[in-house]
Amino acid sequence: MNKTFIVLSLFFSFQMLIADFKVDAIEKAKNYQSVITRDIWGVPHIEGTRDADVAFGLAYAHAEDDIKNLISNMSLYRAEMGLKEGFEGAVTDYLIKVLEIRERVNSRYESDLSSEVKKIIEAYSDGLNYWAAINPQNEYIKGFPITKEDIVVGFSLQNLFFSGVISSIEKLQKGEGIDKKEITKVRTNLLEWQDLVLGSNAFSANPNKTGDGSTRLMINSHQPLEGPVAWYEAHVKSEEGWNMMGGVFPGSPFIFVGFNENLGWGFTVNKPDLSDAFLLEVNPKNTNEYRLDGKWVRFKIKTIKLPIKLWGPFWWTFNREAKYSVHGPVLETDHGVYAIRFSGMEDIKQVEQWYKLNKSKNKNEWLEAMKLRSIVSFNAIYADKDSNIIFLHNSSSPKRKEGVNWTQPVNGSKSSLIWNEIVPLDQIPLIINPKSGWLISTNQDPFKVTSEESNLSPSNYSITLGLQKRMTNRANRGLELFSETKYINEKKFKEIKFDNSYSKNSRAYKYLKPILEICFKEEQLIKAQKILKDWDLSTNFDNRSAALGVCLISPEWLAEQAQRLPPPVETVFRDCVDQIYKIYGRLDPLWSERNFLVRGDKKVPVQGGPDTLRAIYGRQQQEGFLKAQGGDGLYIYVEWDKDGRLKSESIHQYGSATQDSNSPHYDDQMNLYSSEKFKETFFKTFNQSNNMESTITIPQ
Repeated sequence: MNKTFIVLSLFFSFQMLIADFKVDAIEKAKNYQSVITRDIWGVPHIEGTRDADVAFGLAYAHAEDDIKNLISNMSLYRAEMGLKEGFEGAVTDYLIKVLEIRERVNSRYESDLSSEVKKIIEAYSDGLNYWAAINPQNEYIKGFPITKEDIVVGFSLQNLFFSGVISSIEKLQKGEGIDKKEITKVRTNLLEWQDLVLGSNAFSANPNKTGDGSTRLMINSHQPLEGPVAWYEAHVKSEEGWNMMGGVFPGSPFIFVGFNENLGWGFTVNKPDLSDAFLLEVNPKNTNEYRLDGKWVRFKIKTIKLPIKLWGPFWWTFNREAKYSVHGPVLETDHGVYAIRFSGMEDIKQVEQWYKLNKSKNKNEWLEAMKLRSIVSFNAIYADKDSNIIFLHNSSSPKRKEGVNWTQPVNGSKSSLIWNEIVPLDQIPLIINPKSGWLISTNQDPFKVTSEESNLSPSNYSITLGLQKRMTNRANRGLELFSETKYINEKKFKEIKFDNSYSKNSRAYKYLKPILEICFKEEQLIKAQKILKDWDLSTNFDNRSAALGVCLISPEWLAEQAQRLPPPVETVFRDCVDQIYKIYGRLDPLWSERNFLVRGDKKVPVQGGPDTLRAIYGRQQQEGFLKAQGGDGLYIYVEWDKDGRLKSESIHQYGSATQDSNSPHYDDQMNLYSSEKFKETFFKTFNQSNNMESTITIPQ
């Protein structure tokens, strides 16, 4: 009886909270008015008088299409993964709480953010809550209400994943990276989707390269095709001058990659060294003290509370101590005590920079936005209607002391080594309007992004920046394709985007090449070797060597991503021969029989493969075929002709209705995606009756 009474009491208490939340959300919604017009592809175009009205409408539209992914990250943002996943999730909660992200947002929200940005953040959270209030039976209602702090914390966490600090902590905890620090080159596995964020492409060309007076931009970010960091396409337009279209992640009121009437940009992942480990000397007589400039200084100590699910509805709060030095959070390991310091650790202004980028109207305004440096990393490729093109190896790199080996943990007892500034924008790789007329970014060496004569020299930049030197196959192919002709028209520009071949200069080919020279005795291996010798290194539909070739080179790509040595190539070759033959009964199936985009019951073959410009990262399914799970998702083509007239096209891997399998837009772009075609964005014409599917005004 008592147990039943408790359960009923909890149920009615929850229902009362929902009722209060619903009333509050509907009341706040009266402060906004937004018009959501969906075009014939279901893509929302949101209009409003104020920026805040548009943010409110964007949240509502995104919730209609993607509430599962919108709400899925709230446990992470609130450091409640322990309640969701038990002890394993509590590890993530501990890191987030140790880094004091929520506390920083709570204490600095009012002082650090402009009134314009706060209005947008609050309107966006109000829009999400309004959707939930009028859809109270949705299965995610327990995740509401969503607060303004939740939204800003989400942006701060993005910085953490790309700053390398999470990887740094993981490596130090495992005793790795002590002799040679590679902390920003190792991808964290804290989130299940993180290993699918494998790279991105973006390239631009101005009249020097197009030859017809036009300026072109290709935005081609690579993300997981499903989940909380899969792209969603939207268009926002206010009477206050905000008019952006492109890709957003769940939980973001700002366009991350996209374009407006005057300019556009794409971002690609880069891996500069943005975090440092300081080896501390702890007082042997008092472990709560560390040495700094010859004196013993007390650690700041706090208790971290970690609620953890035990079983069923039962949970328990565990306490764990956290220490801090003047450098930052402290890690106590079997091999030493370290403090971690990283770029952006005190910064919550990422939302400010995204807002300024979204509102920029020309090159100077865009560069001013990039000078904020609150977005700590990403390469940028920019283009505009005035024929400007830009490459920026954006990196909020610490202003470190020269002459110190920052690739290893440094002496934490010297306060002179504690950096407090980042290098200015003019001291990181930046190219504006190169003579070549073209730029390409594919997660490669920032000194190899255009023709040789237009590239920057690494000798002009400090070694303390820790800039990456890797080259991808996509970089090799892109550089080759842009260099082989004097001018590149629209057709050729798009062909480069969809190129599905491997370069003979790539790591992939160099890894494969020894197999071509081995004298095998087994008949099946000799046949397989012949198939590889005949491979033209492409991954087109009718290719009969790609299945075996991609199987062979994929482990090398994964090893490079994890910064470990690849497995012996002959071992991989033998495994692939056995695997392909077992699945297909032959060694040379068509690539169109191997590589697929799958959505529900719909399955279409796709060209491309790992680290090709047509980037498709597939995972083998139980049936034996590869299912695309990362790589090419939303991509956008933008062009301004010689008179400044805009043309824009896009495609999404599935469609705008990312969760509703009953919607025609659940999978209506898949065939276009497979055939490597684009659709109109209707950026300027979405209100024309033949381009519209529906229109609503909210609040209703």
